[in-house]
Order: sequence, then C-alpha cells, then structure tokens
Amino acid sequence: MHDAESEKPSVVHTLPLLRLTKVQSTPGTGTLPVDYLHGDENIKYWRKPISTNAKAQRWSEFRLFPLILDREGAPWQPACLWLLERAQANPRRISSLRPIAQDLAAYKNFLDDLRIEWDDFSEVIKYLRPTYLYHTHLQGEVTKGSLKRSTASRRMSTVIGFYKFLDSNNHMRFSPANPTWTEKKISISYCDSIGRRQVTTVTTTDISIKSKPYDDASSETINDGGKLRPLTANEQKELVNALKKLGNTEYSLMHYIALLTGAREMTVLTLRLREVMCPTDQVRQWPHRILCGPGTGIDTKGDIGKVYLSMPRELYEQLHAYAVSGRARRRRAKTQQGEDPMNYLFLTQHGQPYYESREDLNAIRDSSTPLRRSALSGRPLRKFIQVAVIPLVQESIPNFNYRFHDLRATFGMNWVDYQMQQAGDNGIRSRYDWALNQLSKLMWHMSTLTTAKYLKYREQQKHLEQAKIGWSEYFSELIKTAK
Repeated sequence: MHDAESEKPSVVHTLPLLRLTKVQSTPGTGTLPVDYLHGDENIKYWRKPISTNAKAQRWSEFRLFPLILDREGAPWQPACLWLLERAQANPRRISSLRPIAQDLAAYKNFLDDLRIEWDDFSEVIKYLRPTYLYHTHLQGEVTKGSLKRSTASRRMSTVIGFYKFLDSNNHMRFSPANPTWTEKKISISYCDSIGRRQVTTVTTTDISIKSKPYDDASSETINDGGKLRPLTANEQKELVNALKKLGNTEYSLMHYIALLTGAREMTVLTLRLREVMCPTDQVRQWPHRILCGPGTGIDTKGDIGKVYLSMPRELYEQLHAYAVSGRARRRRAKTQQGEDPMNYLFLTQHGQPYYESREDLNAIRDSSTPLRRSALSGRPLRKFIQVAVIPLVQESIPNFNYRFHDLRATFGMNWVDYQMQQAGDNGIRSRYDWALNQLSKLMWHMSTLTTAKYLKYREQQKHLEQAKIGWSEYFSELIKTAK
C-alpha cells in the first residue's frame, strides 16, 4: 500500500535551457551521445537536433522551460506536451508558462491523492469524473477560505484548456468514455473603451468557476492593471528619506522615475542610455518626451506603441548625471555593448540588465548567439524593496508596505491632486474632460474608464469617510436614546 502523505508531490521544475532533439541509434554530425546504466542494462543512443537549419533550430530552443514532474520524478507527459505546444506557438512568451505549469501540478496532486488517472472518465455519474471532482474540490477550498476565488477560477480554466488541447490533437490519443464537461452559450454585457455598453456571446462550461470581482467600498486601491495603492504624502516623504539613507543610486533613480512619470517596472528597467545622454541645456523642450514601445528597445505593457514618457527637467538632470558618471561607465564596461547608446541605462554591478527587453530576447533568438540560461526580470529591485526599503520606512510608519507598481498609482494621484489645487474652488470637474484626456495620455491607458478612477478617487474617499463618520454618530445617538 502507498502512503499518499509520505509521497513527494508533483512539482514544477524549470529547465535552464530546453533543446528539442530526436533519437537515433548511430552517431553523426552534430549528435550528442547519451550513455547510462538503468539497473543492469547499459542504455546508449544519440540525440540530434530536430532541425539541421541553424536559424530554424533557434525556434526549437526554449530558455527557462517549466516541466511538471510527477511523484516519481518523471515528466507528466501530456501536460508537458501542452506546455511545449504553447511554447512553439509563441516562443517569445515562455515566462507565461510557469503559472500554467503550477496550476497543472496542483491538479495532478489532487488526482494522485484520490488515486484517479487524469484520463479516466469511465464513471457514468459525471460528478465522479476527474474534472467534476476537481471543480467540487476547488469550490470547497473557496468556501473554507483557504483559496481565493480568482485562483480557483484560474486553476479550473487551466484544466479546461489542458483537456481542450488533448481533445483537439489526435496524436494524444485521448478518447474519454464520457464527456469531460457540458458546454453552453451565454450572453454577457461589458463596457467598451469609450464607455458604451456592448453584448457578446461566449461559450462556457458547467465546471467553470466564476470570478466576479467585488469592490470593497472601503478599499484604498485603484484597479489599474491590478489593485494599486497610491502612497500618501507622508509615505512618499518617508520612502524618499529611506532611499537617501540606503544610498543605492540605481534603485533610488528607478523609484524617482516611477513616481514622476508613472512608468511601469518593465519600462523603467529597459530605458536606454541614449535617452538621457544629451546635456540638459541642449534638450529642446520640457518635459522631455521619450518614445517607448516596439522598435525603441523600451518595453511597454502589451507592446503598446507610439507612447511617450514625459520626464521633468529635474529628473532628467539626475539621470544624465548618472549616465555620464564613473559608476555607470564601470558597469557598462562589463558589457559587450559598452558605450553603445542602445545599452541599458541601469545595469547591475556585474554588468547585467535588471530586466531584458523583449526586443533583445528576440534578437538573441534570431541570431547565432547561444541562448542565455537566466535573466533577472526585475528580481533584484523587488528584493531590495522587501529587504531594505520597507523595513526602514516601517521604523517611522509601522504598518507601511508597498509594491513598485504602487508608485504608478501614486504618480496618477499626485497629478490629479495638483490639478485640483490649480482648479481651486471649482474642483477638477471644471476641466474634467481636459484632465481625463491628459492623464490618459500620460499613463498610456487604453480606456478612459481606467483614467476616470483616478479623477474620482479623492472625491469617493472623502464621501466615504464623511458617510462613515455620519453613520457612526447617528448610530451612537440611536443607542443612547433607545429605551
């Protein structure tokens, strides 16, 4: 008998580099030998790249590829093949595979605990089939409060996608004895980018888990690509003080860029040297505008193009001074690009980018340069925030916490607050349309509905606080006078 609790769970293992090869029994040009003992048997064969064309071969190599290993330590074949198909369909988005792999590992562990095979749909009662059992399990975890509804919804959606892949590929030989789920079409309404209500028809299943977000009336966050919390004036002051005490030039400048431009992490960390090399007195206009997006080497969310980062003079002066400093030059000297204007503005002390842009990653894939096995992807910045910045600020603000992305919301609210001061007694509504349009451009919003959240934020918080105070006073008085 197996003791399920003593067995190792299925896990996600990341291969530094995956190269697709085919097996052959004899050596040849470009083959790699495989020779090992399996029990008393000597296993020997050769591996050869699936493509002899050097450039085409680049598309059969994947960096940081996730595998799902079962409890025996072997790859879970059907799940790994689905991940591979997704990688081949979009090799430039490998990073999106890891969450999917983690969801599949969770599903595999659930099945293993119940001693159920992933492809066993022999039960006549549908609620005893793997997909329905997992749906019931996830719903139960949500009810207990041990799993967020959004996480349960995503995991179930991943499992549905997995079986759709199996069903649509004949070579997977997946032929369930009974349906994996039941589908139906429903109509949903939504608001488009300019606020018009639209209706569309979508197909859903009876095992899908709805994840309708409910807004907390007392929440201090703004939904802008995630729930962002604008820092208060005092928090901003203490944050800047902490950065000055810590004295790390690169991390301080990264924070200042986000606070003064609203740029996302990927944009800040992929800024190029050329954007700040022009002496301040030769810059034609202020604020200085930096073109971002595809073709510029500076990443934007969703590869949005033809957008500009609006940089005030004081910030530009600091970035220019840093770019020409000996500290920055020494870091660039450790890179192949050296003083090339397209080198990254921010590099680690070892000359490594804090975040590799998509264009650079794709250029490497298109060249004969060997694929690198690792990339930082902003991890050092996030670690610096957690280990150094937050604890220091908490000395003066005990419950303080933040994410780098919150600085984007802070920029948006700082801009709105300034406009409200300029508008005086009339408030922001006296020039609402202008403010909406300007802030939308500054923050690169695809929809002005997102921008409107910033313009309404202060007013909503003020009204909410007044309502809470008024209701508390009313209820307190009611208690006193009750007989």
